[in-house]
Amino acid sequence: MRAQWERVRQEWRQNRRLRLATLVVVLILGLHAVLGLSDRRQALAREYARDAELLARLEAVSRERAWPTRARAAEGLLAAVRKSVPAARSPGLAQAEVQAWLTEQATQAGLQEPRVRVEDTVDVPGHPDLWQVLARLDANVPAGPESLQGFLRALAEALPWVQAERLEITEAMPTRLGLVVRAYYRKATEAEAQAAEAAEAAAGSQGGAAPPPPAVPGGATP
Repeated sequence: MRAQWERVRQEWRQNRRLRLATLVVVLILGLHAVLGLSDRRQALAREYARDAELLARLEAVSRERAWPTRARAAEGLLAAVRKSVPAARSPGLAQAEVQAWLTEQATQAGLQEPRVRVEDTVDVPGHPDLWQVLARLDANVPAGPESLQGFLRALAEALPWVQAERLEITEAMPTRLGLVVRAYYRKATEAEAQAAEAAEAAAGSQGGAAPPPPAVPGGATP
């Protein structure tokens, strides 16, 4: 081992090219290390500048006195939008509501032989307080497609709580209409359910008076 080490030392002293090559390698490695540190320092500087800019913006926002007012206004608007969603006390009643609404609109538009098929009520993903119901309306259009303006207007006014998934109009004899809608309902609170039950009981005690009309998507009444 000692003899090998002596040969290496002797080769180092006698071989000038070996010393120069070693020096070049050391210089390259040193330069690479310096460049790496410089890149890292620049990245840290850019990150610090972004953080400082974000902090300055947050401080400026925190000094604005209008933000609490805007937040309260946004909360009020959100509450009003949620309140505009028609309420249903049960999945079955949600199905009955959309079926009654589609039948009502078809009758008012003069459609003939309307048939409404309603699927099961399911929860809205990400919104546990909402239900969605898929329904299909099939009917004859006696006066042709141009007579559907009122029906289509009512469908548009029911947005966003009734959304047309598909609308088919075939120009046969008679003209056929096929409409698939997705209706959204808010799960009624306990207080709303009790109030509705009390209203129905009061209507029933008045000599069989007609119950109140079903809730109509879009906030209107039929």
